[in-house]
Amino acid sequence: MNHYETVYIIHPAIQEGRLNDIVSKFKSKIESHKGKFLYVENWGKKKLSYPIDKQKYGTYVMCQYSLDGGFVKDLSKELELNPNILRYLVTKIEQENIKEGANTLDKIEENKVREVKPEKVKEEVTVEEVKEEVAVEKVKEEANNTSGDDNNEDVIEESSGDEDNQEADDTEKEGVK
Repeated sequence: MNHYETVYIIHPAIQEGRLNDIVSKFKSKIESHKGKFLYVENWGKKKLSYPIDKQKYGTYVMCQYSLDGGFVKDLSKELELNPNILRYLVTKIEQENIKEGANTLDKIEENKVREVKPEKVKEEVTVEEVKEEVAVEKVKEEANNTSGDDNNEDVIEESSGDEDNQEADDTEKEGVK
């Protein structure tokens, strides 16, 4: 038996229950050919790099399994004829590339939900810290701008005095001529 990995893109309108049905049909098809379903992972809904069947998004699912090579053609035909599957790719893999974990979609999704919650909390803390830093920087800039405004007034006064001297010099030159 050889080891294979299949990544397929499912129509974005398919909901979770129907998605699980599609994965379970694929799993039963493998088991009917005396194969062994090893691993499945739902990568979620992602934007496609180009539209497929007028769809901009698709739900990616990756499966790993062991099967005799002659039955891969039957699986490809099954995936090709399913209207809910936009694209698929079957790849032969080595034993060491097999991922360990759940071979049902339900267990994977529960783990993802648990993993996502702590990450969101970390992002919120980071955003709050950044907002505080920005507020502190604005206060510092305002303080610098008020002290810098006094210096600018001095420069303006000095330059206005220079203009008066220059006008006086011009009138003196005109009177000499």
